[in-house]
Amino acid sequence: MRVALDATPMIGTRTGIGVFVTELLHSMQAMQQRGNDVEIAVYTLSVRARLRREIEGVWVPLPASTAPTVWRWLKGPRIERFVGQVDVVHGTNYRVPPSTHPRVVTVHDLSFLHDSAVAGASIARFDRAVAYAVSSGAVVHAISNHVAEEIIERYDAPDVRVVYPGVHTRRPKKQEKGRRPVLLALGATQRRKGLPDLVRAFELIGQMNKNVELHIVGPAGDDEDRVNRSIRQLPDAIATRVQRIGFVGEEERDQRVADATVLVHPSYYEGFGFPIVEAMALGTPVVTTTGGALPEIAQDAALMIDPGDVDALAGELIRVLEDEETQERLIEAGRQRAANFSWADTARGVVDVYRSLL
Repeated sequence: MRVALDATPMIGTRTGIGVFVTELLHSMQAMQQRGNDVEIAVYTLSVRARLRREIEGVWVPLPASTAPTVWRWLKGPRIERFVGQVDVVHGTNYRVPPSTHPRVVTVHDLSFLHDSAVAGASIARFDRAVAYAVSSGAVVHAISNHVAEEIIERYDAPDVRVVYPGVHTRRPKKQEKGRRPVLLALGATQRRKGLPDLVRAFELIGQMNKNVELHIVGPAGDDEDRVNRSIRQLPDAIATRVQRIGFVGEEERDQRVADATVLVHPSYYEGFGFPIVEAMALGTPVVTTTGGALPEIAQDAALMIDPGDVDALAGELIRVLEDEETQERLIEAGRQRAANFSWADTARGVVDVYRSLL
């Protein structure tokens, strides 16, 4: 079975989607090396990547942002023109090219409909890409049941399959106890992530606990200004305990998560929630919200509050900081929950979807 797979998200700084595609590809290649009948033909949709010589696999000469429009209007070019004959085509990032063979499109979430900061043009572009994929007969791969239900409701999709992503199993060595307690938020400063809520909650916590620190790790996003403004509004004695840490590599990110007292993820909407599962795998307690798929993924292995409830967020964080029994319960439950997510299982599940279409 030969599969054409879109590796465009692997180009440049890898977001959650980039990590998903990278790990899926590597796991499927490992399956091939173990004798499974699966061959991956990788292609890239990016003019910029071509200019920077960062292409993964075969270059398809279309900008990723406009490719769905071209495909919708021209009904081509078919992907076989660039990668040769295939049995299945997998668009890993909301869009999938035309082909005479079965096609799968991965829809990671519908955040473009939930985030008020997303521009109307961006909403329309993603919306049309998914609508075209569904109307043209592609099978939809969703990364959670919550996202699957949203897709069925919005696009009347007749065939949606759920296969969860995996999680890294690296185990950095934790720092010795006795350090200041750290609340860690991980991810870009996007509006739907609720980071200003966390900053306001930290003001309440900081008044009660004079040692706790808040570390925000991740690149700037569309809510950067609002996050910075919320920090500036804190009393000086509390603001000095907030650290803004930009993008970090995988090794440093894992170490920071492992060393944190609590991983806080106050998001309003998630299609999956990579940070919470990664924290669970690394033995760090998690406090999050009921936004999107988070309850489905976390289950009873995290403390959850309604998105935007600052008082409840502060209360649950204080509870974890002060109650060692709660910490230990969350650590154990988190490790058990994280054990349900592996990239090998993800690859097997996606390949099973491919085989079902032949």
